[in-house]
Amino acid sequence: MKEPILVKLKMKKSYKSVLSFIGILIVVVSVLGISYLFYDGVLDKDADIDVNGSLSINYRSGKKFNVTDQTTINFSVSNSGKKVSYFNIGFMRVKGSGTYQLIYEDTVVFEGKLNSADELTTDYTSLDIGETKTYTLKLIKDGKNNLSGIIDIRTNNQKVQTFADSILNNNIPSNDALSKVGEEAAVENEGLIKSSDDIGVSYYFRGNVNNNYVSFSGLNWRIVRINGDGTVRMILDDVINTEANYYNTNATDFEYENSYITTALKNWLQDNLRSQTEILANAKFCNDTVHDEAYNYAAYTRIITNKIPTLNCLGKSFNSDIGILSVDEVVLAGASPISPNQNYYLYNSKITDPWYTMSAARGNDISINMFMVDVNGSLKTNTVGNAYRKIRPVINLVKNVEVSGKGTIDEPYKILEK
Repeated sequence: MKEPILVKLKMKKSYKSVLSFIGILIVVVSVLGISYLFYDGVLDKDADIDVNGSLSINYRSGKKFNVTDQTTINFSVSNSGKKVSYFNIGFMRVKGSGTYQLIYEDTVVFEGKLNSADELTTDYTSLDIGETKTYTLKLIKDGKNNLSGIIDIRTNNQKVQTFADSILNNNIPSNDALSKVGEEAAVENEGLIKSSDDIGVSYYFRGNVNNNYVSFSGLNWRIVRINGDGTVRMILDDVINTEANYYNTNATDFEYENSYITTALKNWLQDNLRSQTEILANAKFCNDTVHDEAYNYAAYTRIITNKIPTLNCLGKSFNSDIGILSVDEVVLAGASPISPNQNYYLYNSKITDPWYTMSAARGNDISINMFMVDVNGSLKTNTVGNAYRKIRPVINLVKNVEVSGKGTIDEPYKILEK
């Protein structure tokens, strides 16, 4: 008779255990539910965070968009890794048509039409160790139907050594120049200097550099800098045969894009680099066109008065596959606003004529003086923009280019064919 009682007691204990477990489960679920409600109240329920290697992407307004008129979307990208990382910004599953503006630190860094199902907005942009970049994307529809799609941040997972990688492997970048940038001429080899531009971490060569030579398309070039998106900017180590000017005597428009220099360079590109257009980046150039009441242009105030050159564009920017240097780039390379310099890499004794930069110096209602580089390597500010002068083409090679060589005059970098 005792055995059934024992079984009965065991069943009661099991029943109580089950009830206890259910009770604990209910408490846990309740706590989690309250926590979720609190969390959902603090964070935007549409926010989406992706982690890809060392990069963390916070789509603060969500990945998806459906624009009935216009809207702005915020997102940020952070690098928690131990080296510089790269990413680009694109769109997926786009329906409808419209325009976009990508804004970083109150500056439009990219803009264009959006009507493709899988469209790439930017080239690869660099992100320094521990750095976070926050962007605003402005979308405006221009058709009858809504503009919809998904924002897509794509990390660079390439394992090939790019041109920029090769340059960095052959140089140890410095955080500061040896000479006073903007005041002193750089007559020594100061190497590669770390800086920044509108789109990321940039590195520029300064002084009497001897390892920034490139042999490309049968021509000799000198590397100016690694751009913030990982593309490489370089200048022809000579002038082209054609002379050109900014404008004629009846001009009212002093914009570089409408200049005769632009036409001359486009023609030169077709004659000399037509077969290489696939590896020429559509890169950002900067043209200062703002001036004060005395007609001192922004570049004049920045370079001559304040002596603070920068790779960030403080004027009008545009994208092109060919252009010329800004005066800031010339000064960062080693030129001085007050003295000649025949000991920096932009000086070439074979160039016997002054050559144009893209930056305006001073002017008035009907004319404008441009910054030019004289035959002795110094800056000139007294040449009127309708004068015919020499031109040194500047191009940018796309990020995924691979090279051989060491960048010296005997072993220049050469592009590897794929």
